[in-house]
Amino acid sequence: MTDKAPDLREFHELSEAQELRRQLEQTQHSLIKLRTEKTALVEAVQQGAKDALMALGSIPPVKAPALRPKGKGKPEVALWHLTDWQGAKETATYNSEVMEERIMRYCDKAQRLTAIQRADHPVDECVILFGGDMLEGLFQFPSQPFEIDGSLFSQFVRVARLEAEVVRRALATYERVTVVSEWGNHGRIGSKRAAVPRSDNMDRMAYELARAILSNPETDELHDRLTWEDSEEDIHHFEIGNYAALLIHGDEIGRHGGVSLNTIVNHVKGWKSGAYPKQFLDVYGGHLHSHRDIELPDGGMYFQTASPETDNRYARDSMAATSRPSQRLHFIEPEKGRVTAQYRVDLA
Repeated sequence: MTDKAPDLREFHELSEAQELRRQLEQTQHSLIKLRTEKTALVEAVQQGAKDALMALGSIPPVKAPALRPKGKGKPEVALWHLTDWQGAKETATYNSEVMEERIMRYCDKAQRLTAIQRADHPVDECVILFGGDMLEGLFQFPSQPFEIDGSLFSQFVRVARLEAEVVRRALATYERVTVVSEWGNHGRIGSKRAAVPRSDNMDRMAYELARAILSNPETDELHDRLTWEDSEEDIHHFEIGNYAALLIHGDEIGRHGGVSLNTIVNHVKGWKSGAYPKQFLDVYGGHLHSHRDIELPDGGMYFQTASPETDNRYARDSMAATSRPSQRLHFIEPEKGRVTAQYRVDLA
């Protein structure tokens, strides 16, 4: 009687099971390590942002608008178009402190102009359009790091704080505030060839921090009179009653200076012909640092808003162009869906 030969298949199956178990344990260990490192990185960024905000001082509480007499005309909505702050850009006449002074000057003037409008009709609501390039960034051209007064992290925090302050001023002026926020090309992370999604943009990150500043730290809910939703889109459709419009940065039409009037008109005509899926009347853009009102063939308007920046060397040298620092303020009649008054708010 002979001994039974060992079953080699069972041996190999056992070895394969052990090897698979070892690989699984190694993978789980790597995932736990990666998750821990990612969590630590996120916590470090969050703590850094909190520390930077604390260094800038505490955020005062938002004051409710005072009761005031209202005219008997039809209610209208204020529209603040704020764009191209280029936060931390440093020129002979512009830097972060000048940016803050000029944006606060805009808020003061917008409040006074609202008071004038209220003598005739109620203005209880405001829509704020943040149009992009709110910070200067670091990745547009080689000399950029030498033309700023703050690092990328400093830009992120300081601009977000200023955006939150603008919204606070609006909340102190109007009963309800809605923010629509668009990101620009200066918020790009890395070079144009870098494998980074366009929606991963420093403008968008600053908006998110500003929203967090205005949120309840315990519930993470926004102020009850404020509406501000994040979006990955780079063209924003918004409505004020029967008024429908688009907010863009402007680089969607032309990514270089010297964009012609025909280029703008034909681009918007294409959107209205079906390239953009929703109906709209007007378009609000920035990017070119100059104030222009362009009438469209169908009766709509392309409202191009300037920048609070001065002494833009690129515009001076490449296009022989300059513009006084300004931002835009409109008043909208929701029922008829139209702009009833518009102001170029000078900030010089």
